[in-house]
Amino acid sequence: GLFRSDDGGATWRQVAADDQRIRDGQGGYNTGLFIDPVNPDVVYVFNTASYKSTDGGNTFTGFKGAPGGDDPQAHWIDPTNGNRMLLGYDQGAIVTLDGGRTWSPWYNQSTEQVYHISVDNSWPYWIYATQQDAGAIRTRHRGNMGAVTMFDWNAVNGWEWGTIIPDPKNANVVYASGSGIVKISYPSEQWINVSPAVDPDSRMRSTSSAPLAWAPWDRNLLLAGTQYVLGTTDGGLHWRKLSPDISWPKGMTPPPDTAAPQPGGFPAGAMETLAASSVGRGIIWAGFNNGVIKVTRDEGKTWDDASIPGIAFTARALVEGLATSPTVAGEAYAAVDLLRVGDYAPYLYRTKDFGKTWTKITSGLRANEPAGSSVRTVAADPKRPGLLYAGTETGVYVSFDDGDNWQPLMGGLPNTSYRSFAFQGSDVVVGTYGRGIYVLDGGAVLRQMNETVADAPVHLFTPDRAVRMRRNVNADTPLPPEVPHAVNPPSGAIIWYYLAAKPAGEITMDVLDSTGTVIRHLSSVAAAPVAEAARPPHPNFWVAPPYALPANAGLNRGHWDMRHDAPPTASHSFEISANPGETPASPEGALAPPGTYTVRLTVNGNAYSEKLVVTNDPRSPATAADVRAQATYLAGVQAGIRAAWAGTQQAAAYRTALTAAMPSDTASEAARAIRA
Repeated sequence: GLFRSDDGGATWRQVAADDQRIRDGQGGYNTGLFIDPVNPDVVYVFNTASYKSTDGGNTFTGFKGAPGGDDPQAHWIDPTNGNRMLLGYDQGAIVTLDGGRTWSPWYNQSTEQVYHISVDNSWPYWIYATQQDAGAIRTRHRGNMGAVTMFDWNAVNGWEWGTIIPDPKNANVVYASGSGIVKISYPSEQWINVSPAVDPDSRMRSTSSAPLAWAPWDRNLLLAGTQYVLGTTDGGLHWRKLSPDISWPKGMTPPPDTAAPQPGGFPAGAMETLAASSVGRGIIWAGFNNGVIKVTRDEGKTWDDASIPGIAFTARALVEGLATSPTVAGEAYAAVDLLRVGDYAPYLYRTKDFGKTWTKITSGLRANEPAGSSVRTVAADPKRPGLLYAGTETGVYVSFDDGDNWQPLMGGLPNTSYRSFAFQGSDVVVGTYGRGIYVLDGGAVLRQMNETVADAPVHLFTPDRAVRMRRNVNADTPLPPEVPHAVNPPSGAIIWYYLAAKPAGEITMDVLDSTGTVIRHLSSVAAAPVAEAARPPHPNFWVAPPYALPANAGLNRGHWDMRHDAPPTASHSFEISANPGETPASPEGALAPPGTYTVRLTVNGNAYSEKLVVTNDPRSPATAADVRAQATYLAGVQAGIRAAWAGTQQAAAYRTALTAAMPSDTASEAARAIRA
């Protein structure tokens, strides 16, 4: 409860003793007492919401919160003006200047506390996430309006924690755990409870992760973890146990689920992580919140103990993450967390023999970080053997040698807790606990990186397949820049190249079609901006500066927007499909049709080439013949623009020649004829 002293602590009396809202604060999770700096009778306290008293704590009323609770964590009151306050919530920071009558939003801050993420197989693909006190959500990895905006984001009928995964066969079906297991259908967004725990006699145990996974060998088989591994092949209508209670260490007979826990005994476990092998049919790994790891090689008929020996305080060890090798059936990786015993060091392990032996693989992972160095998650690249990713309490790391050595992978990432990885194509997606979701579009580079690349003076990486799509399809007033949004990845093809040293001169990149014709020329020397860019009919920040290829020592990311070179023209405009700093001058070059192109990078006189495959937007109903016809038509339009420009230039040349030939007098017959 709340107590008050009016004599410096010599005596105390309880106030508002009958108000249960201001007591306990979810077991101490939400607690706080804040007093107005001017009026000591104005008091604020925390629970799942915040409460205010204006009579010295005798009575309270709800101040800021919502059903279910926003979970306030921090409160600041301006010492000079009690109407100016800042509240820190699980969702973000909010400000009031009028004593709480109105508040700023938290939607302008990327402060999502993400537990688990996944991606579907649509285009642009959806990223799904469960997030603390903000519910499950999904967002497109790129938006149709040139940025990821609120039109590319929506809530999902899942829970704030747990796991959320789409059906790999049907992107319109999603499963989410955390509060049972629900099946969500799109576009209706209707959901039903398909949890195996709807029967209370099942007495299933769960963690906040409540893991779900699809069996790679049977895309109809959805796996779920409690103290059992369970499976369904009909969307949750029926479940079957693929294991007994496997949450106990080797040699210990599981007590009945109805048995009361014994004081001082080994704690009953619940599954924290679940992984199914993509190369070994029937191989499933299960990790628990009491340090236990189990593995089956026959889809649950038999299970072996694969727990890691030698871990201190095993019963309080949390197996945070398991990942399987994409090429070796018996190889797996385990991230173990000992935060519950005050150990913040990194614990990451590898086995190559189904858990019979484990090797600690933490070389290069930072220890003794102020915020902790625990490994929260580990993931194996699905394409390149030995390429691993680790998320710790402070950063992301990458290993190219199966975990023997690690190095930071933090370009543009904040110092925060990294909880979950997902892969789509060559994109690497990571969820953070406190700073939202990030996408690395350089996965193809990491898959191709080797010592030969690092030793070469120049290396052009093989580009990923690119999708033919438009930068922005908006047809009306664009969103102002202050509206919260995320920047889209570059439109078109992303082309990576490595330079051992900064070139002395210009580097160029040409895109050639299947006939060998150069359709686009790019340079590290930016072209002059169009004349209209100096005085556009709108603020200058909308205008895209002329593009220049980066030419820095090290790794460089260029891109081709999938357009031909823009035709020359006498005047330019800026379309309404605008994005700040990304709005090109119009007319642009025509979109290139799907096909195979050649990218040619020239550095210091040496040329390097790679093939690039361009595919049509899978959302488009246009056939290949339709797109070819469009490309032919656009080529004719652009040829007409070029012809008009050539005619204009020819007329200007004639005018110049005539002016030069004009007699200096104005009265002669020749002068009068020319001026006529």
